[in-house]
Amino acid sequence: MKILLLVHHASSGTDDMSLSDRYRPLEPRGERELAWLAARCTEQLARPELIVSSPAVRALSTAQGLADAFGCSAGQLRSDERLYGGGARGLLAVLRGLDDALARVVLVGHNPEVSELARHLAPQIAHLPSGTLAALAFDVPSWSALAPQHLVSASLHAPATAAPGASRGRAIAAGQA
Repeated sequence: MKILLLVHHASSGTDDMSLSDRYRPLEPRGERELAWLAARCTEQLARPELIVSSPAVRALSTAQGLADAFGCSAGQLRSDERLYGGGARGLLAVLRGLDDALARVVLVGHNPEVSELARHLAPQIAHLPSGTLAALAFDVPSWSALAPQHLVSASLHAPATAAPGASRGRAIAAGQA
């Protein structure tokens, strides 16, 4: 069984036009989304063995907040350039290259890529707004085998600040995966 927690980074924005896209920080709304998401994760989701993030500041801030909430060590958080502008195929390549000894992984990235990957792996998930997590469980022994036909459960966890209509489905609890 492989558990993927696919996260669209918390909301970002800045009035500082001198910052490039890569360096945009979380805005206050994003900080609130992250606090909600971190609380939700620690209440309802099992601790991941690895968190992989885009190197962009807003994604790394989201990943670090989740790592802190889960109690992950510094070695359990890494960034991967392919998660910044690499497209959904780039995200899938990162996942398929993971060590099969890992059972639970968090991937923190950007739209449209994270929503495209979520739709590919779990067609019932149409969109991941900022600060939203999709918990996906696959009945496969290897990350290279991730595919929609092996999906056994999917849930979407969105803070109240997310787009209207985002569901708040049942999470994959520690004892279930």
